[in-house]
Amino acid sequence: MIRVPVHIVTGVPRSGESDMVRRLAGERPFWRSLRLRSCPCCVARVELQVMLVRLLREEKPERVFIELPDTAHLGAFGRVLGEWPLSQYLRVARSLHLPQDASVPLDELDEDDR
Repeated sequence: MIRVPVHIVTGVPRSGESDMVRRLAGERPFWRSLRLRSCPCCVARVELQVMLVRLLREEKPERVFIELPDTAHLGAFGRVLGEWPLSQYLRVARSLHLPQDASVPLDELDEDDR
């Protein structure tokens, strides 16, 4: 089974995460994005799992970008993605941090699959 790469996108407030995620997800026909509005490792944990499973079943994306509201929960969020049952279908790929990765070339993200 091929696991879908998931990129976690973070940055300082108003650094353009949403714009970058929309741009990247729009570059390829089967790349998708999710935006979380609350803590993904506590409050929104079940919501995240439901959203991801629904996305995987209905749209069958080749790659997913998840925008976090802040970096405080980055480590815990990575652990949530690495736990069963999500770990069967997803793999954590390169994290993207703004503003440093604002203009990351798509080729670099494609290299994650090789």
